[in-house]
Amino acid sequence: MSRGVRRRLPAAGRPGSEATAGLLAEARLLSGDFDRLTQAVADRVGLSTSDLGAMDFISTHGRVTAGQIAQHLHLTTGAITGLIDRLERAGFARRRPDADDRRRVVVVPTAKGERIAELFVPLAAALRGTVQGYSEKEIDLLTDFLRKMRDAVAATVEETRPKP
Repeated sequence: MSRGVRRRLPAAGRPGSEATAGLLAEARLLSGDFDRLTQAVADRVGLSTSDLGAMDFISTHGRVTAGQIAQHLHLTTGAITGLIDRLERAGFARRRPDADDRRRVVVVPTAKGERIAELFVPLAAALRGTVQGYSEKEIDLLTDFLRKMRDAVAATVEETRPKP
């Protein structure tokens, strides 16, 4: 859906609340916008969106195990082995022995992997500019709303996943 196109989405929340319906519609559209951004960045660096999600997790945490990546992405450890192999071949990440437990291997970002974040700098600058128009109290309210929205999405993900 392009930015200028607005579809009517079912109203939710308080019955008859146009403001609530509008807010939820914008949240849904934002989700699609982030999906498109993720795909654009993945295309730009030559990764799949799953591999890009793994790189984001690796870069955010600095060093992670294959099991932690699997848990974060909800993939099997077998699938993660292939994913890490692809990231290594592409030069975005590398395996290295865990300094705390030499029996374990951790995955760390390379300099090339860390540079992916540069593609998000324009968005970060735009968002910082956007929040300048809000008071600290309003920003606190928005932050609370976003946390609650993320919690609702996470709960829905867990409810939706097939049960073993």
